[in-house]
Amino acid sequence: MIMKSNAISVGQLYLGGGGRAEDSLKLDERFLSDLKNKKIVYIPIALTPKENGYESCYDWITSTLTKASNDFIEIAMWTDLNNKKLSDLDSFGGVYIGGGNTYKLLDHFLQTGFNKTLTEYYNQGGFIYGGSAGAIVLGKTISIVAEENNSNYPNKDGLNLLNEKSVICHFTNSKEKKLTKFIQENKTDIIALTERAGAIISNTNQIESVGFESIQLYSTSLSPISINPGNKSII
Repeated sequence: MIMKSNAISVGQLYLGGGGRAEDSLKLDERFLSDLKNKKIVYIPIALTPKENGYESCYDWITSTLTKASNDFIEIAMWTDLNNKKLSDLDSFGGVYIGGGNTYKLLDHFLQTGFNKTLTEYYNQGGFIYGGSAGAIVLGKTISIVAEENNSNYPNKDGLNLLNEKSVICHFTNSKEKKLTKFIQENKTDIIALTERAGAIISNTNQIESVGFESIQLYSTSLSPISINPGNKSII
């Protein structure tokens, strides 16, 4: 439940690099342990549903989070965000946004207005987990994965919850040259996550490395900064 008071609430973002359940285990454990209310909303709509809808996605999230906590985690899956308001999130401890096509995900957020709901939720102290596309959409721009836009979606501006930073997932050293070019052309800093890296960011702009590999921060003006697991910095 979102805490409502005159004090400033500090929301938190959990960014996963897009690996398998064993790759994100440390970040998953931290996300679940931080939740006061062990009830979450799971949003799988970045993926295209199969014949049985999103049933296999629900099986996946249940299996993944069960491995990361000894507590019972109640999961509500939302596959249609139309008419979802901030009050609908009051009974939940956090929101988990799954991976898939980032442009498809952003388009649904914008078409339903859920981007505004999610931003308000975060600003009032909500906890949001984004894996792969779910992490990228929280940044300044999603055009860093322009190759995913195979349906000519018109929008590329993310929710911009990361202090004007954008996110790249599934990062490897072989992508560094392309990433550097993108930064210079788009004048945006990047949080780069390998599949075994994870980050926690608060709305005080503190970033913590939580995972099995380091986070890389790429800037338009500075050399890349590496944040090892367990360490913190400011973005």
